Amino acid sequence: MPLFRRDSEQERTARQTAEAEQAASLDALTRGGLPLRAQQRLGEIGTRGGLFTSDLSVSEFALVDSIGLRPVAQVMGSSIYHVGWQQRPGSFGWQANAISQELSVLSEAWNRARLLAFGRLEEEARLVGAHAVVGVRLTRGAHDWAVGAVEYVAVGTAVRIEGAPPAERPSLTDLSGQDYWKLWQAGYRPLGVVGASTVFYIVPGWSQQQAQSGFASSWANQELGDFTRGVYDARETALGRLTAEARAQGAAGVVGVTIAHGAEEREASSGGSRRTDLIVTMHVLGTTIGQRAETGRELRVSPTLDLRVGSPSAHVLGGSR
Repeated sequence: MPLFRRDSEQERTARQTAEAEQAASLDALTRGGLPLRAQQRLGEIGTRGGLFTSDLSVSEFALVDSIGLRPVAQVMGSSIYHVGWQQRPGSFGWQANAISQELSVLSEAWNRARLLAFGRLEEEARLVGAHAVVGVRLTRGAHDWAVGAVEYVAVGTAVRIEGAPPAERPSLTDLSGQDYWKLWQAGYRPLGVVGASTVFYIVPGWSQQQAQSGFASSWANQELGDFTRGVYDARETALGRLTAEARAQGAAGVVGVTIAHGAEEREASSGGSRRTDLIVTMHVLGTTIGQRAETGRELRVSPTLDLRVGSPSAHVLGGSR
């Protein structure tokens, strides 16, 4: 039996086709798009129609159906993003004054991953001929097999509006089917999802360092004001960016705003002295809305913040130095 066998012409053709497909998929991902096979599958769904998949509950399906929305397919956008080198502030022992500084490399990684994920979600919706994506659910995190990287995944249900012409850009919303129905009944429509992420590093000043670890530090209750200020800095930065993005869309407002907040202590030492720093991460997300052209009703919305306190900062720290 020969040790080596020459590939047949059919095998060579299949291998070359697979290599070309892989190269085309990598090129599409580099440009923020979708792999080739995903484009082909979604294009077939948009052309043929028929059986649909969705993550809508029965109640959500009934409500969106009542306003003429037809589920088309479940769509997804994902991005795993490498975090570059990040210099930490305040590396020289005792600090006379507090430092509250954004870790811009980490913030940029989260924001870029979010934009890529939502861009791919929108592209999948466009390929199936959808007018909107409802019930977008998000997950953020990291993996042991991708050290120094963050991941952003967005999943939702693509829907079409009966009788409406094709949309150039499907609108995205993290509202549930019930909330989408309420918004529509009130005379408004979703424009898109806006968001912002910020990561702040807070170095306490000398007074707070004494309060944390100095003599008689545990005798009295007292606020750690430098850390409090850092949390506010992170929040205001994130909300400011979200507001600017909403204004750029020409939105009347932002509803369903959620804030995921995490804080992690970081022990630091230099020149024989030790201190406790704080890293604060804020992820803010919401749906922009605009008034429908066929109605003149006014919608009075009371902003509601879903404040989730967790540890979203823990999985991005590997990228800082």
